[in-house]
Amino acid sequence: MPVDGTFYLHNNPTPPLGDTSSQPVLPMDPVMPATPVLYNYDVDRDGSPGLVIARGGSGPYEGDPTKYQAWRAAEFSGAVVIDGDAKVHLWSAMKDFNSSNVGVVTVYVQDCYGWSCVELGSDTVTKGGSSWMLLTFSVPIGTYTLAPGHSLGLVVVVDASSDDDMWFAYDVGPYRSRVAVNASAAALTSETAGLGTLEFWPLDVLARLLFA
Repeated sequence: MPVDGTFYLHNNPTPPLGDTSSQPVLPMDPVMPATPVLYNYDVDRDGSPGLVIARGGSGPYEGDPTKYQAWRAAEFSGAVVIDGDAKVHLWSAMKDFNSSNVGVVTVYVQDCYGWSCVELGSDTVTKGGSSWMLLTFSVPIGTYTLAPGHSLGLVVVVDASSDDDMWFAYDVGPYRSRVAVNASAAALTSETAGLGTLEFWPLDVLARLLFA
């Protein structure tokens, strides 16, 4: 049975009601954003609309919350099979819309169970421009089963090779950043469940997530 495999990236609260401080982990779900205004999602970092991620992120378990942004879908009540590549569509811009700079962004798709996550795949895109631009990532996953109680996760970082920090837009009608996977419900078996060794968030990352 098909499962809605499109997960729109949201702020918290959603739909957005105004400017907020940054939050290390945000929700994503199948609800399409319709808010017409892009608010500032990180008043603790800058005064510009959207979210800024500082360049220099080390990967999906980066410990500095200014150098990554994570999203989590709700837990699945049953086993869900993902087949093929995950497509990540991410609206972004160079900080200050500086057209002379080029950005390098990497996305990581994860299987998460509570705070424990295992990476399913990643992709990197390099692009520059003087306005909001849609980056499209293709993350190879193959056939993978998310067990009941697990959820799909996304982590975005700006690589150290990027010329500058980058802005990101989401949870707004004009800029509907999202993750899309081919997903279907399936009976859980020991052969199909993606229950390999989970990689755990470092303790300093957990502390930031729990007490930020």
